[in-house]
Amino acid sequence: MPKIELHLHLEGAFTLEYLLELIRKYDPASPVRNVQELRKHFEFNDFEHFLKAWNWKNRYFRTREDFQKSVFMTIEALVKQNVIALEAFFSPWDFLEAGISSEDVIRATIAGAEDAEKCFGIPINLIADIVRNHGHETAINRLDELMPYKEKICGIGLGGDEIHFPAAPFKDVFREARKRGFRVIAHAGESSGPDSVRDAVCLLGAERIGHGITSIHDPSLLKMLKEKQIPLEICPTSNLKTKVVDKVENHPVRSFFNEGLLVTINTDDPTMFGISITEEFEFLNKSYGFTLREIKQLTKNALHASFFSEKEKVLLNRKIEAFWEQILTEKN
Repeated sequence: MPKIELHLHLEGAFTLEYLLELIRKYDPASPVRNVQELRKHFEFNDFEHFLKAWNWKNRYFRTREDFQKSVFMTIEALVKQNVIALEAFFSPWDFLEAGISSEDVIRATIAGAEDAEKCFGIPINLIADIVRNHGHETAINRLDELMPYKEKICGIGLGGDEIHFPAAPFKDVFREARKRGFRVIAHAGESSGPDSVRDAVCLLGAERIGHGITSIHDPSLLKMLKEKQIPLEICPTSNLKTKVVDKVENHPVRSFFNEGLLVTINTDDPTMFGISITEEFEFLNKSYGFTLREIKQLTKNALHASFFSEKEKVLLNRKIEAFWEQILTEKN
């Protein structure tokens, strides 16, 4: 089936084959000798373990070429799953301690995405995550760094630790970003409560919410999300692997969909969590009983929630409708 990803972090979506190539390049004495051994580094006990693995793999990305090739190979792997459009987060400032400038990461990421667009013919939007943990005091500086690349970067996001870095202090930078023409998205309601989601919508003006799963605990917030049809970028496997949701049956994805919220399905950090977007939809079908027609609706939701141009949306919609018309006709 044709698929659209809206919530994918390029730093967590690298291919294992390419990371292994980098390990062999920069650490030839590493005990990691094959993909099977490498995969074990991404079997997590808890969220802290996930963060350690995140930082461990970051040290193998050292040059612009490393980033550019990784982005290209990541998108190539998505295209093989029939991902027909992609909106992806990247965090240019996460590698400063490793001595890589944010400008190098930005340029390399754009170059890798452009190479993939030309090669595979799919539209790609990049969203720069200014990351809560880097602080609101310098957030405007990060926004300024993005301005020379505004034609290539459609929006800004706000990921990171929402418990210790709440949304309110970022209100000014989000207002300025909207003024400069960026689309704005915020992670909220993943590890913090429903007030985090409300602040992202009401204070930041976020057009989409990354995760938003704790909204389930606030009926008035659910009502607002439904009435405003604010898209939720739901990442079921991610939430279970990081244990922000304790059990499969406790994930709110089915409840959100049944209540009429604008739900989209995504993988977050697919390589880190050992999941693909194809497997994510299979999981929805098997664990939450999503039917084929409902899965089609989830795909249409992603198209509607995306920041692609109207012309691009028309073309993408034709691909979606052509596939599902055939499948659902055969099913009947």
